[in-house]
Amino acid sequence: MDIIETDPKALTAALSLPENLKIRNATVADVAEMARVTQASWQLAFKPFLPQDVLDRGTQEFFQKIWTSIVNKPKDNTALVISNGRHIVACGASGKYRTAHNPVSRRVCKLKAGELYRGYVLPDHQNKGLGQALLKARLLKLYEQGYQRAYTWIYAKNTQARAFYEKHGAVSLDSALGLTMNRYPFEEVCYGIEVNSVFNDL
Repeated sequence: MDIIETDPKALTAALSLPENLKIRNATVADVAEMARVTQASWQLAFKPFLPQDVLDRGTQEFFQKIWTSIVNKPKDNTALVISNGRHIVACGASGKYRTAHNPVSRRVCKLKAGELYRGYVLPDHQNKGLGQALLKARLLKLYEQGYQRAYTWIYAKNTQARAFYEKHGAVSLDSALGLTMNRYPFEEVCYGIEVNSVFNDL
């Protein structure tokens, strides 16, 4: 059962989203706007610690290709957006743990393991509960798909994101060098979270 499709109003209320905002599954038609949200959020969050030449590669075109790949593989990924009816203000993805994409870690139990990734909120909509709603909705999707535990890799220097996940029950498990854009090595931290933790507040 896909609660996002069957009862979106109830889910919106349960996630404590303002009435003017709705969460829904993403479509191919959303990709360009999702890329715009991603670029704005990505640049703001990572500017303090990523080199400028890396930041310059984070264009809307770059992120549009990534979101197109995610949306076009619904069996492997789930892409969600939060919209105000006119524009997308947040987006995120989840799905089966991507072993080939992430750093190698013996602390990751790949049996029934999901992953949280690509979570972005427009800068002028941050600190309003959208990130929390997006996290819970993605955990709910993983639960519906039979996953028991989810992981996410975060830049070690991204203290804001690390604090956010720790606040919501994620536990730091490991650290390793990861590759950004398949070429730039940066230290990343792996966090684990129980998928059913989403029900603590619903």
